[in-house]
Amino acid sequence: MSETPAATSTGQAAAVPRKSRKMLIIIVAAVLLMGAGGGFYYIKFVRATPARESAEKSKKERTRKSLAAEDENAEEMAKDEEAPAKKGKEESKSIEMALPDDTAVKKVIELQPFIVNLADKDEPRYLRLTVSIGIAEGGEEKTDPIFTTRVRNAILAVLTTKTSEEILTLEGKTALRKQILKAAQAASEEPHVEAIYITDFIVQL
Repeated sequence: MSETPAATSTGQAAAVPRKSRKMLIIIVAAVLLMGAGGGFYYIKFVRATPARESAEKSKKERTRKSLAAEDENAEEMAKDEEAPAKKGKEESKSIEMALPDDTAVKKVIELQPFIVNLADKDEPRYLRLTVSIGIAEGGEEKTDPIFTTRVRNAILAVLTTKTSEEILTLEGKTALRKQILKAAQAASEEPHVEAIYITDFIVQL
């Protein structure tokens, strides 16, 4: 009878460590599971966030560059399409500026070429210019030499005041032609000079 309690307490003592070990295993397993879960979360979300942001940033940058390239290509295409039209307008303007108003011209007289020193100050410049004049009267009669001499004199007075820079542009040539016409008209009332034609124009630089 006295040995029975001793045997029971020994069994209880043996059962306690088993329960403790089991509990310890469960706790360790739980800790491991929690650690694994935390690691997965860190890898999946925390560490992956900068990579995702970097990828999104790179994607946006590529999209921006692609759009910029498309815009640039569109601008280039628009310029290429506008270039012929612009060139055509410039050519039309050049022709319009070069043509005199000669609706009243009945006869054209070609003058001898002019070779003059221009008014450039830095170094000598020469102009070779051939001019024809359109007059209002027709007929086959010979032109009065006094008339042509007076007109040439008036034209020379205009040419010698010009610099090469003033007359080399299209606008400069147009202005020169108008000034020559005005001078020729002032030089002679009869026959009346209606138009000036520049048929040869060379500037020696």
